[in-house]
Amino acid sequence: MRTTKKTQYALRAMILLGKKEESRPLSYIAKKEGISVHYLEKIFSKLEESGLVESKRGTKGGYFLKKNSSNVTLEDIFNAVGEDVSVADCVTSGCSRNKKCKAAKAWKKIDEKIKNALSSIKLSDLLD
Repeated sequence: MRTTKKTQYALRAMILLGKKEESRPLSYIAKKEGISVHYLEKIFSKLEESGLVESKRGTKGGYFLKKNSSNVTLEDIFNAVGEDVSVADCVTSGCSRNKKCKAAKAWKKIDEKIKNALSSIKLSDLLD
């Protein structure tokens, strides 16, 4: 499994937001993390749609975590930006060989372990 840049950037931005309980403008996040503002806009649109962040307008505006960092998992972030964490296509979309394929069992076990790991790691775990 390889994560996309979009997911890597989303996670880095969420960690930055979690460090302080104040809103951060995208320009600040972009500069701190070396990510283009335009790309962050797309990412934060998805994070906001999924209820992980919220925006605030005004002079002290920007984005902030909508939930407590201890209630946000890596799985939440991956899902928000549309990251497919499956290790093999047969796990998610099925396969005509699935009933005969001995490897399918292994892929499903690996997939389950990855999803369990992502759901067990909280954003707050990464803030220390």
